Amino acid sequence: MTHRDKVISGEDWYGKVLDRGDFSGTLFVDCDFTEVQSSGVSFSKCVFRNVKFNVSSHSEGAFDGCRFESCSFFDATFAGCRLTGSTFTNSSLVPLKVTGGNWSYVSLVRADLSSADFTGVSLTEADFTGANLTKASLRDCQLSSVEWAGARLRDTDLRGSELGELSMENVQFRGAVIDVAQAMTIAEALGAVIR
Repeated sequence: MTHRDKVISGEDWYGKVLDRGDFSGTLFVDCDFTEVQSSGVSFSKCVFRNVKFNVSSHSEGAFDGCRFESCSFFDATFAGCRLTGSTFTNSSLVPLKVTGGNWSYVSLVRADLSSADFTGVSLTEADFTGANLTKASLRDCQLSSVEWAGARLRDTDLRGSELGELSMENVQFRGAVIDVAQAMTIAEALGAVIR
């Protein structure tokens, strides 16, 4: 199933099952993807504008270089998906569950990710500037070279994640759950000398 470089507007895909399709380069406007199940589908370089992804599930798909504008992801799940370089703006991402996959270079600037669950995800060079990650879980993730400026990491679970070189400037970190190795990384980022 190939639907590349199209405009799809106002469609109701409630509960639709998508398998191995290609929608690369498509503009989706005012669509309802509630409870959609996609597997192995390519949405690379798509624009999603005011699309509802509520209670949808996506596995082994590609969303590289996509733009999500004013979209809703209530209780959406992504498993083993690739979203490298995608951008989320004015979108509702609570609660969101992500397992595995590659979300490197993703822009989640000022996103509300409170209580979001990321497990085993590559988030290298992701941009969390001003994001709310209160009570979120980022377990066993690759977080090297992430932009954290102004992020809220209160009560965030970071155990097992590779933090790389951290810049802790303007980051709210109180109550974050970390392991011993991470404690040393964070202490060094705060300027402590460990001997």
